[in-house]
Amino acid sequence: MLKKPISCLKPGMRLARDVFTDDGRVLLLKGFVIKPRYIQRLSAYNVDHVFVEKELVPLKLIDEEVIYEDVFCNIKSVMESARLDKPLDIETLRETVYELVRQILNDDTVFMALTGIRDIDNYTFLHSVDVCIYSVIAAKALNMPLDEIRDLALAAILHDIGKCRIPLEILNKPGKLTDEEYFIMKNHSIYGMEITEQTPELSARIPKIICQHHEKWNGSGYPIGLKDFDIDRMARIISIADVYDALTANRVYRKRYMPHEAAEYLMAQTQQFFDPHILQTFISNIAIYPENLIVMLNTGEVARVLSSRRGLPSMRPIVSVITRKNGPPVLDPYVLDLQKNPTVFIVDIIS
Repeated sequence: MLKKPISCLKPGMRLARDVFTDDGRVLLLKGFVIKPRYIQRLSAYNVDHVFVEKELVPLKLIDEEVIYEDVFCNIKSVMESARLDKPLDIETLRETVYELVRQILNDDTVFMALTGIRDIDNYTFLHSVDVCIYSVIAAKALNMPLDEIRDLALAAILHDIGKCRIPLEILNKPGKLTDEEYFIMKNHSIYGMEITEQTPELSARIPKIICQHHEKWNGSGYPIGLKDFDIDRMARIISIADVYDALTANRVYRKRYMPHEAAEYLMAQTQQFFDPHILQTFISNIAIYPENLIVMLNTGEVARVLSSRRGLPSMRPIVSVITRKNGPPVLDPYVLDLQKNPTVFIVDIIS
């Protein structure tokens, strides 16, 4: 058994002891094989070290994890090239995005469990991948044709490319922007349009979609102030995915919303900021708490999500309780339907 600082953890290491929060609750059980998202969660809980076994477990990434990583690496490369005013490798990005689309159209549930990974240094790139995934899931539910879904996916993955022209001191500011800084930040949608207009490998519709992804249903958005059906349908989809994913991310200046809280926020803004039909379709077709997610309940217990309900019922999933309030594992995990137990609810996502 080895004692390892979190900074030295590697995927494939197996926990030799349970990992606890400061108040004694179990985060991860002995025997868990470390994956990248577990390391991020441990850091978020300020865990200094863990105990692992000496032998590494061969960690074979499943197809969707490989695709997610490929898309992430390619959008990061494209956006970094844009910041340096270098040629953009759109063809490689297109290839991986089209494969992502193909996989989501076959089975979208596996990708929902991959969204929400957060790393401050890579926030914009990870956010872009998540917005792409959510947008394609919505497009699938809307029965959009394949060629349109592919254009939507490329627009979604590139929706924030204009941020490469925003000064880094504003983009990475660890706090709320001033009015002047916010005015500068709002230019990113126009910059994104300009960058993609100069990229002949993209369809002519994509720059317009990127420019409009901050327009609002009631006309209060930017940069033009378009309203309802004057906003491109694809931009209306990306707008919803963008806000949902941003709300569910921890930022330096605010704590993240739980997925059900973000969904409720979006529904409260329907007919003001968002297309009501698209929003209803979006909420009805994302698994807010995907199957196998490890969550913490307000009771102090840790549970695993069993059902991948869609829509409003997924705010109150069926879970299997795996550790009790004071930390000890449950030898015989029991099932709890949160929809039938209104006093019990999810307060955090562990992994």
